Amino acid sequence: MNTNQPSLEHLMERKKFNLRIHSRTIAQVVMFISALLYLFPAFLTLINSFKTDAEIMISPLSLPQRISFGNYLQAWKEINFPVVVGNTFVITALSTVGIIIVSSMAAYMLVRTHSKLSLAIYFLFVFNMVVPFQTVMIPLNVTAANLNLKSVLGIIPVYIGLGCPLAVFMYHGFIKSIPVQIEESAAIDGASVMTIYFRLVFPLLGPIHATVAILDVLWIWNDFLLPLIILPSRSTLQLAQHIFFGM
Repeated sequence: MNTNQPSLEHLMERKKFNLRIHSRTIAQVVMFISALLYLFPAFLTLINSFKTDAEIMISPLSLPQRISFGNYLQAWKEINFPVVVGNTFVITALSTVGIIIVSSMAAYMLVRTHSKLSLAIYFLFVFNMVVPFQTVMIPLNVTAANLNLKSVLGIIPVYIGLGCPLAVFMYHGFIKSIPVQIEESAAIDGASVMTIYFRLVFPLLGPIHATVAILDVLWIWNDFLLPLIILPSRSTLQLAQHIFFGM
């Protein structure tokens, strides 16, 4: 018997290895092509932003023959870019912080208060998650007008109210996993409820803080419909962009 002849198992292992290599290569090629297709519109937008209107109409797919910043200067001037970006940043930052504080405190009390009322309030928060915004936007607009909330600072409580249901739901599930014995030990040492919450519970909610912050920042920064019905025109970046591109 020739011991140098590859065994059947060795041939099968080599075949499986070659198959894995080929599969990985095909997957990488597919992902590379998908990435190119995904990035192509952004690349096209970028190169056309440095062209004049006439050059865009003649050759939208080519590189700019001469780099022009006229489009950027026009946008900066027309939409008052620093002001609308500042307004959007203030609304996003304060609303996100408010949602984190209010919803985490509400969820903490709902978890630690064992009663039918707390359970009913929790389900009320959960129910508000499935209510479409379009069904409440007209009454919300009327209420905001009656409460003088139709301003850059006034829209912040509206965002906090709309963002709390999902955040309370997320905090509620996480707080239930925190052992209550930690809080009981602090209470025996004389700590108040607020001290226990802010010094013990709140730092433990770091992962949920990060998740809620990411979700709410993306939502509020890119939101168009609520500022459209609450704020004057050109108050936020999304409204200003809409008006600018509609000109």
